[in-house]
Amino acid sequence: MTVMNELRQRIESRFARNAYPDAAPRAFQPAAVLAFATRVTDAYAADARLLDEGVSGSWRALLEHAYEVYEAVRPCLSIRYSTRTVYAGPEDIVADLERGQLEINTEHCEHPLWTPEENCIFRIAHDVIPHALNLRPFSLEGEVLAFHDHVRRAPAEAKLALFTEIFGYAAIRYSTGVYPEAQKCVVFPELLADYEASFLPSARAAN
Repeated sequence: MTVMNELRQRIESRFARNAYPDAAPRAFQPAAVLAFATRVTDAYAADARLLDEGVSGSWRALLEHAYEVYEAVRPCLSIRYSTRTVYAGPEDIVADLERGQLEINTEHCEHPLWTPEENCIFRIAHDVIPHALNLRPFSLEGEVLAFHDHVRRAPAEAKLALFTEIFGYAAIRYSTGVYPEAQKCVVFPELLADYEASFLPSARAAN
């Protein structure tokens, strides 16, 4: 069995898929996704808080899930940490995983709730689930679909944190060219609802 096959089997056996619809192709067009990402970027910038204590439970649920993913994949991998840009795309991650290794970038790890180590644990889950197992590209559309992949594997309580941690930071990165200087633990339920209504026409039927 290849390493990728074993990783896939470990994820499939431990994390049952939740129902979450695919993006509708007619709606999920680059210009429309970028326009929506700009709305997310503006909302993030307009919220001066670094931490909303009232929603910290969503980040706790997400971190617990990330640790469960980490424990599932760790027996297959030698994990290294660095400050360099390691991978140019998902194919590079897959190639490294097939060699039984994974390298995680430790930059931009300042977080209101998570330690740098905890932030990297989430990055391991993010590299494995959407980028390696689902071959999501390093692009705005790829990261938005990576949000879908995580929602399908994570507990429902983690969904709002996932929207900020994946959709939010991808929106900022691809609408401004850079990641935000500070990570925030704030949520955007109205924007998430708007995204689902605009891009996932079957969302209400599935949830």
